[in-house]
Amino acid sequence: MNSNIDFEYLAKSEQFAEFTKLLKKLTGLVMALNSPEGIIHGTFGSRDGSPLCCLIRGSAEGLRRCTACDHRYHIKAIKNSRPQLYTCHAGFLDMAVPVFVQGRYVAIISSGQVLPEPPSEIGFTRLLKRLSWLNCSEAVLRRAYFKSPYLPREKIRYIMELLELFVWQLCDSLQKIKDLEAKLERDEIRRAKEFIAEHFHNPSLRLADVAAHVDFSPAHFSHIFKQASGMTFVQFVQEKRVNEAKKLMTSTSQSITEICFSCGFNSMTNFNRAFRRTEHCSPRQFRKS
Repeated sequence: MNSNIDFEYLAKSEQFAEFTKLLKKLTGLVMALNSPEGIIHGTFGSRDGSPLCCLIRGSAEGLRRCTACDHRYHIKAIKNSRPQLYTCHAGFLDMAVPVFVQGRYVAIISSGQVLPEPPSEIGFTRLLKRLSWLNCSEAVLRRAYFKSPYLPREKIRYIMELLELFVWQLCDSLQKIKDLEAKLERDEIRRAKEFIAEHFHNPSLRLADVAAHVDFSPAHFSHIFKQASGMTFVQFVQEKRVNEAKKLMTSTSQSITEICFSCGFNSMTNFNRAFRRTEHCSPRQFRKS
């Protein structure tokens, strides 16, 4: 598996979803998984988190500052291969826990958005100075600030250790699945997937082409491919193309039309349909968010 597949497995795993729910119930903290390309899976930074953080990220300048701050400490966590507990530009405590699979960086878990001390008038005064650039009324900021969660730094460190243990278990589970799949997947399916990975950009790629590559009849190949991968050939190729499109939308300035055709779709209609089926939103909505 490459890092993209590892990230997709982690993001879609039942363990990640269940742990996210339990962390929210026990501590009030939200968390998310960030891919190397900047794709975010989870609720960190959303309305489920700190109301003040949501207010800040709701402005273009606030989102830029938050993103730059997170990126700086994410890079540090990756470089040192260890979690980072840091104070963001607005004064909140945040955590960045890197995820490595066989020594390869595949994701970062983000969590936090908590005050390092209980809300107070003194703290609110300091906040006003920090956020003097934010175009927002003092009354709105006050309501959001005094609703913001607080946890002592010591407890935050315990939570960070818990996240480390969770990451270790999740990666151990992933490795076992990868080892099992390597034993079970027949050579023809492995070669077929490699062929698809090399040629999915071609809109003319057909099931018959891949079947011929592995010396199977189209009907027989279609049957064993679905049996081995859990999806049809068309579904597999479309998922590959959509994932590539997501990567390009978050890491390049190419237009959506350019991305559509460079990923192997033969029309914007097919691209939009496939993207909505996978992501439950349009490509434009995905890039905007």
